[in-house]
Amino acid sequence: MKLETIVVATDFSESANHAVAVAADYAKHFEAQLVLVHAYRVDIPVASPLTGGGYILPEGFYEQLAKQANAQVEKAAKALEKEGVAAVGVAVDQQAATAIVEEARARKADLIVMGTRGLTGIKHLALGSVADRVVRTAPCPVLTVGGED
Repeated sequence: MKLETIVVATDFSESANHAVAVAADYAKHFEAQLVLVHAYRVDIPVASPLTGGGYILPEGFYEQLAKQANAQVEKAAKALEKEGVAAVGVAVDQQAATAIVEEARARKADLIVMGTRGLTGIKHLALGSVADRVVRTAPCPVLTVGGED
C-alpha cells in the first residue's frame, strides 16, 4: 500500500485531535503529505415567529470567522511540521462532509482520516452523521477513529 496524500478532518474536538494524531502517524510512516481540513460553515436558523423575527449578526462576522478558522488550521499544520510531518491546513466555508470529500477529490487523496464524533456533543450509536456521509461518498478509503473516552 502506498499513501502519498492523507486528508484528515478536524473541528479541533477531542475526537478530531485523536484522528489527527493517528493520521500524523500514518503520514510519518508512509512519508505522505497530511492535509488538515476544517469546515467552518455556520448555519444560522431561519427567522420564525417563535424566534421573534430575524437574527442580526455583527458586521464582519463571516470574515472574522474565516480569518480565525484559517489561522487555527494553519497553526495546527505548523505544529505537525515541527514534528516532522509534511502538513498543510485548509479552512473551507462548507458543510463538513462536503468539504472533506471535495478536498479529498481535488487532492487525489489516498486516504481520509476522521473522528467518529465532533463538537456537537451528540453520541451516535454508530458513526457520527458527518463520518457516515463521508464514508458513503468518499473517493478513497476512510479510516474512522473513535475518541479516547
